[in-house]
Amino acid sequence: MDYRTLNACAVCSRQWDVSFLAPGESVRCECGTRFTVEFRAPHSPRSLRCTSCGANLVEGAKSCGYCNAELALEDRGVSSICPGCWSRLPSRAKHCLECGLAIEPQALTALPSASACPRCQSRLRARVVETYSIVECTSCAGLWFSPGTLDRLCERADEEGLASRVLGSPVGVAPVGPEVVRYLPCVVCKDLMIRRNFAQCSGVILDLCRKHGLWLDRGELERVLDFVRKGGLLKARERELDRLKHEEERVKHQLDEARRDTRWYSERDDSRPRTSPLAEGMTTLGEALWDWFT
Repeated sequence: MDYRTLNACAVCSRQWDVSFLAPGESVRCECGTRFTVEFRAPHSPRSLRCTSCGANLVEGAKSCGYCNAELALEDRGVSSICPGCWSRLPSRAKHCLECGLAIEPQALTALPSASACPRCQSRLRARVVETYSIVECTSCAGLWFSPGTLDRLCERADEEGLASRVLGSPVGVAPVGPEVVRYLPCVVCKDLMIRRNFAQCSGVILDLCRKHGLWLDRGELERVLDFVRKGGLLKARERELDRLKHEEERVKHQLDEARRDTRWYSERDDSRPRTSPLAEGMTTLGEALWDWFT
């Protein structure tokens, strides 16, 4: 089973998801500290702490005496590893079952300290803007977002001018040349990402890794948020509903045609050769043309 493995920075205690990195790789924390990725064999937890609030548990209890949270481990799915004591954790645990450590992984998956921009190969740096964690290229101003971050930005796009506040006009940015279609490697796993038209109709082509995040070139964030502010997502949803309605009507028509053909065959005399109405019509037309020419 693949576990989500967290490593904590020794200086600031930020917790990083290092599941996709190799043991021994160097990672740069947001505080500037570098640490080495470490993996240990996980062990089964002893239920000593509540995973919801971190309170001490009474032996044999089925729920927390402080917050009343149920303690059924098997119902929650054990898919993570505590960065403090290396015991297995329920997937949504807020505290370790064994040592009580608060589980607060960073929004971004940890990146090797040598990670380079997939577009221009320049150095990447992590930034925290309000509650959002992003990675940006120090040269071309491209952006790397973890899954879900762009969705949250879009949700707020109608209320706040995030495009200008998130990055504004970067200083010392490399000039943008003519667009050349090139598939970029994922910043995390290095597999080539797929290219997708945001909302299928925005005209903004994003580079997407389904597991780890997406890459936006300089200016694409502003274009996406502008599209959202102008009601683009609403129009995209209406367009998708129309497409699904037409598809439903097409399938219904095909089913009706199939039922009619089945009914026609069942009404035919079994002693006669079974030809479809279309074949009979073509035969009649052929006979008429033959009579006309002869």
